[in-house]
Amino acid sequence: MDIRLSWDLFIIVFFAVIIAYSFIIGKDRTLKVVIGTYLAILTADGIGNLFQQYLLPSIPSLQGDIGVQVLVLLKILVFIAVIVVIAVKGSFSVSIFANKELFAKVFVTFLFGFLNAGLIVSTILVFISGFSFVNGFYGMMTTTSFYYESELVRLMVDNYNIWFALPAIAFTGVSIFEENA
Repeated sequence: MDIRLSWDLFIIVFFAVIIAYSFIIGKDRTLKVVIGTYLAILTADGIGNLFQQYLLPSIPSLQGDIGVQVLVLLKILVFIAVIVVIAVKGSFSVSIFANKELFAKVFVTFLFGFLNAGLIVSTILVFISGFSFVNGFYGMMTTTSFYYESELVRLMVDNYNIWFALPAIAFTGVSIFEENA
């Protein structure tokens, strides 16, 4: 069997790991991670934009491509750190489908694990592209080579708005469904 390392393989493995992790922590903590992911997106982008606006211009060694790379790395590290801190130490809880049958609980856990994986992967890819959510998303990522090398990367980036909206839509739908049941 010839297994080539590729961005497609990375994305598939990342989805599998996040979905498996969702089953380990359960549906309620998975939703906590989804909410934390939204907060992490805004936090990382805001801090990155402040760094770009105020610190980057004043550090001569960080001009040009190296500055862009440092900015991307900073955004990704802040993004991951905020998710971890909120997941582990966040002082709020979410509780859904407490009195539902096992199949419904498993389905909801899988659904939110999958949607959270899509949100995290697409956000990291957008950060790698150098785009900003706070300053505006300016189209497709065409500045990096792996955009052209991977069908899944293109799918994740081109449909970022869908990946961004679906967890919130699903959470709202599940909340309405649970309230009416």
